[in-house]
Amino acid sequence: MTEEYLKDQVAVVTGASKGLGKAISFALADRGASMALADIDRENGKRVASDISGRSGKTIFIPCDLRNESDIIALVNNVLAQFGRIDILVNCAGIAKVALNWNLPTEDWDNIMAINLRGTFLCCKYFVPHMIKQKSGRIINIASNVGRQAQPLMGAYGMSKAGIISLTVSLAKEVGEYGINVNAVCPGPVETPLWDELSKSLSKILNVPESEVVNWFTQNKQIIKIPLKPKDIAYAVCWLASPETEMITGQAVSVGGGEVVPTY
Repeated sequence: MTEEYLKDQVAVVTGASKGLGKAISFALADRGASMALADIDRENGKRVASDISGRSGKTIFIPCDLRNESDIIALVNNVLAQFGRIDILVNCAGIAKVALNWNLPTEDWDNIMAINLRGTFLCCKYFVPHMIKQKSGRIINIASNVGRQAQPLMGAYGMSKAGIISLTVSLAKEVGEYGINVNAVCPGPVETPLWDELSKSLSKILNVPESEVVNWFTQNKQIIKIPLKPKDIAYAVCWLASPETEMITGQAVSVGGGEVVPTY
């Protein structure tokens, strides 16, 4: 049985209705956290909240479109009204599109930036003051290895994730004195609905079946030749939310089987 080291803490996860957000929400709940799940997808969001209920503390779903600042303000107010505090914020919601930089429609670029980068910024902007009042908090932003090492055909996505990494470091330096840790987790290609969608385009470019796209990256890009699962990212998030990582902040932690490694 998982140790409940997050008991009595309140966690907010954006993009919680599927993929990484769903896996992270279940993992945090299994460690004792009360959960506020935010997503634009009401049907799946409610279903996930229902499935999580009873695993730990209270669990609620709050519909939220990160492109709308008013929705994010309402999310913050709703969380505080329901729980009275915010201990863990996981900014997970994100979208992507495969395209050459000069072929990507400007509307798609704007949408990727609005959800991935601006949405993460606004959630931090409105939740951080309440963490400052508490003099405690953990913020974990889901970035990407593409944000650490730019790749072709993923320009806008990579830019948005690089921006999240920069925001993570900047914010960590601003709020450390208040007992708030800010870190990013950078996944490699992982089996999620997002990558299922990207695989439709990547399969043609890589000349492999859609079902084999993630495995292609596993075999050709990773040191550890095992496909990433959502639970691998969720475990990293739980670790960064745990009491054991009090002295870790401003870091971009890669979880990609060695897909991206630093050179010294």
